[in-house]
Amino acid sequence: MPPLHKRYRPHGASQKNVPKRRAQKNEQATGFTSSRTRDIEEGDRTIDEADESLEEHEQVSPSDEESASSGDEKVTAAQSYSTLLRSLNQKTATEERPAKRRKLKSETSTKQEDRNGNHGRNLKSTSQEQNDTEAADVVDFEEGGEQQEEQPDSDDEEFMLRDPFEQHYAGIEEADLAAAIERQVQAPTTEKNTVGRDIRKLVTSYTSAGISATSKKGIKDLKLKKRLAVTGSAVVKNIAPEEADVAHEIFAYRDILCGFRTHGNAASLRNIASLHALNHIFKTRDRVLKNNAKLSQDTAGEADYRDQGFTRPKVLILLPTKQSCVRYIESIVRLSEPDQQENKGRFLDTYSQPEDDTFENKSEDFRELFTGNHEEDFRMGLKFTRKTIKFFSGFYNSDIIFASPLGLMRTVTTGGGNANESDSKKKHDTDFLSSVEVVIVDHATALEQQNWSHMDYVLSQLNLLPQESHGCDFARVRHSYLNDQSKYLRQTIIFAAYLTPSIQSLASAHMHNIAGRVKYTPTYTGTMLELSPSIPLAITQTFLRFDSLSPQADSDTRFKFFTSTILPQLLRSSNKSNNQGTLLFVPAYLDFVRLRNHFSTAAETTSLSFGTISEYSSRGDVARARSHFLSGRHSVLLYTERAHHYFRYKLRGVRRLIFYGLPDNPLFWTELVEMLGNNAANDLGWAQNQRSKQGKGLVRALFSKWDVMKLERIVGTERVGRLVSDSQGDVFGFV
Repeated sequence: MPPLHKRYRPHGASQKNVPKRRAQKNEQATGFTSSRTRDIEEGDRTIDEADESLEEHEQVSPSDEESASSGDEKVTAAQSYSTLLRSLNQKTATEERPAKRRKLKSETSTKQEDRNGNHGRNLKSTSQEQNDTEAADVVDFEEGGEQQEEQPDSDDEEFMLRDPFEQHYAGIEEADLAAAIERQVQAPTTEKNTVGRDIRKLVTSYTSAGISATSKKGIKDLKLKKRLAVTGSAVVKNIAPEEADVAHEIFAYRDILCGFRTHGNAASLRNIASLHALNHIFKTRDRVLKNNAKLSQDTAGEADYRDQGFTRPKVLILLPTKQSCVRYIESIVRLSEPDQQENKGRFLDTYSQPEDDTFENKSEDFRELFTGNHEEDFRMGLKFTRKTIKFFSGFYNSDIIFASPLGLMRTVTTGGGNANESDSKKKHDTDFLSSVEVVIVDHATALEQQNWSHMDYVLSQLNLLPQESHGCDFARVRHSYLNDQSKYLRQTIIFAAYLTPSIQSLASAHMHNIAGRVKYTPTYTGTMLELSPSIPLAITQTFLRFDSLSPQADSDTRFKFFTSTILPQLLRSSNKSNNQGTLLFVPAYLDFVRLRNHFSTAAETTSLSFGTISEYSSRGDVARARSHFLSGRHSVLLYTERAHHYFRYKLRGVRRLIFYGLPDNPLFWTELVEMLGNNAANDLGWAQNQRSKQGKGLVRALFSKWDVMKLERIVGTERVGRLVSDSQGDVFGFV
């Protein structure tokens, strides 16, 4: 089978002669005179047409070059651009241009604005909105007739060689890419150090030169576009050292696995990611425009510019809720400072809700995630023109795609990203994800509490070879795309409050960037030491270790240990009124179902009264279980981690706390243990009895060596090694 770029080349076409034929066609189509006045007026019109055509699609393919004109004759964007440049070059030395700028409105072209099959309809603006857009899309003319906004900031070869964007995409040779891919498996290089407030940094490199230190001198070293310099300076000003380190690694196009996201630094990390996404999009657009101009002047047909992918979308941002999407949009708008925002009202009506004080008694992380619109099923395209941001653009016309894993998975599996109405019955479409170059996953720990398989599925659908051409000019597509190697240049950025085996497994499966990977992990002091000083009694926190041979057998081993060691004690104490109120915390839902069925059917548990609260429990069932648990009618209450994540119930009547497994979120440990303190404040007789026992047996947690990441966050980095490997015993107590 012939290579992909050869199969799609038009019959009889030679890449070498394409620019020459375009130039000949331009001469026949335009018929310019040598009149200076006519050159300027025609140049103003054709540049606007060229920009509008590029805004519709990044690719410079024959189908996308066509745009409507005022007459019966159609002139392509590349033709118009080349005609303008040729006409301006015909000026003699005696013809001087006025120093002032001229602004002319672009002609109204009849074109389809948005094509998002997922939304199922075209999004049309009112006539007033169209007039406003046309009035804003003006072209500034300087001496020589160049477009100052759309050109790269510098054509200096040395400057371009220092730009990570150019190094990562344009500067990589096919042989070097293949060698770097081979070294990912055979000879990766790692380096460990510490940044900021005891943040551990692990850098993995796959280049032949090993690890190269990223520059951290200041804003200039980020190589920002000029239009982002001012707002970008505000982003990186006065940020913490670890956040500055993350920023420089992100702009160096390395994969990032950041495990220290908190409510306090979430805004800073979001602004850094938004700034990088904008910088990448603007540089991509400017490089395409610059090469368009060079192609128009290449009459010999010798130029070969590889500056594009198969489709336009370049950035994918995966978020847990619609309100988190609103925060990212606000950051992007603040950084890009557009003149107009189309469909902004519709976006706010659909995605945003007031962040009131409904959850003022909840923890900060809960308020950040669930305040406002916390709907988890969404996807939206965002398109940038020179002075406008367009919301709800079709996926194939978008620069950035915002989505939740659930929303994007539904779009892919139903063919919702397909732009053609005739293909509405298509059941699968990933072509709009084929050219994604930057993936940002924010609040990954919240996404993990949703359906994590959706995240794995979405990332597996990135950078696949497209099934259709979608008007792509394959003569401009980078070789890494044609060779099915674009995933090795894709940058993946993950922000998480903490790292889990699932998140690390996802990173290992989908982070293939040859620029390397950087992982940030904080040093933990241990949440068991962060209990509120208002708790009226000392609580002994006991950790019970059991031996587990493998992660696959861990669930069975844990159940056997619980039923043989912990359950008999519960059965003996359940008949004593002063020992009721046992809260059994179960992290995994499958383990919860297993315990519930055992309590319901096992012969030895027939005398044990228990209730259950899971993420699937109705409000009535939750209210009934809480009431029976408080009154003592139920001596045991089974409670899942996802139920606590979504609702943060403050359960009353807790007199004993058993962790069937450790929680992923270390804040849950503190919140659950403090329920014992609340009961002590309300039941003084029970509290006095526990003081005489020094609170022994009130908190017990089961763990194995496979829980080391969870255990580290709870007991602290310094203690976790002893608990996992100590051969002197399996019971560890802390007061």
